[in-house]
Amino acid sequence: MIQFYKPTLKRRDMDSVLQTMVNEKIGPGERAKAFVQSFCETVGVSSGIAFRSYPDCLFYALTAMGVTSGTKVAVSPLSPDIYRTVFDRIGAEMVFVDIDKQNGCPDEALVAQSGAEVLLLYEPFGTLPVRYNEKTTFVESCDYGEVKVIEDISESIGSKVGEEFSAGKIGQIVVCAMEEDSVVSAGGGAVMAMTREYSGSLHGKRPSRYLTMPDMNAALGMVQLSNLGENCARRLEILKVYQQSLAKTRHRQFGLGLVEFSSNAASFAVMLDSRPDETMKFANAKKVPVKMAFADCLFKEVEGDPFEIAPVAASFFYRTVEFPLYLFLKPDEIDLVSKVVAHLP
Repeated sequence: MIQFYKPTLKRRDMDSVLQTMVNEKIGPGERAKAFVQSFCETVGVSSGIAFRSYPDCLFYALTAMGVTSGTKVAVSPLSPDIYRTVFDRIGAEMVFVDIDKQNGCPDEALVAQSGAEVLLLYEPFGTLPVRYNEKTTFVESCDYGEVKVIEDISESIGSKVGEEFSAGKIGQIVVCAMEEDSVVSAGGGAVMAMTREYSGSLHGKRPSRYLTMPDMNAALGMVQLSNLGENCARRLEILKVYQQSLAKTRHRQFGLGLVEFSSNAASFAVMLDSRPDETMKFANAKKVPVKMAFADCLFKEVEGDPFEIAPVAASFFYRTVEFPLYLFLKPDEIDLVSKVVAHLP
């Protein structure tokens, strides 16, 4: 059986961590500051903080945005279930907003109608909140109007549309998980970056050293961030093989299908036109692991019928599966996955 995922850890990644240990600076320090600065330059914002945990990062991002008990925050039901824990910690009101079926992100019009003050914008599987304008024939970024945006680019960092738009360009605050299976990994933790407008919002509230990322993790994240473009390009080669196989079926890839879109190729999620259990049974028989793409999303513990809450998102929740896609897949493994994709029931 092919392993579903392996972290992208190369010798030069570990050399950076070992050098930090040799320098006897493994706690929060200069490496963490340099890593944050590099991340801020990548997404084009002024300042940021690196955290030991993703939930703490989300908590401080919401706090910096002025979210308190009772504040309405719009989210896609396909967002990670950890959002629920953070909302409960603050006491904020989570408002489900259905997604745009073309880009998989919250629908602009529905966000405006939700009554929410803030949007916690999740961008799954490398997709971005952009749309094609049929009148102008241009690709435009989604406009959420007066609603303030915290953009979660944990899965979309490295994706872009042309040279004008990339992950992290919509949010006034940007967050990015750095877990083992993240696009950029620090072995754990997350980064929050803010535009100048919000950079002073945490004055006197900055997290203690017990919450901020250690230099040892930051050293790994630094190297991974510097290799982001190279790693995306190599994964994209694998993705294109899968896409060619998928084109032979009646199923379609999750996310943007625009010509101008350049995916970070962090994953390969497929919206099935058949029952997922049939696909999983077929793939497992061929020694290819397949899992439900949104198994750990907010819909997991929702009260009521998902199709009544958000019909488009519910359809993706029940019918989207994910296939292995990572740099250390061997050529024969890539070939096997692509053959399975080409013959999906």
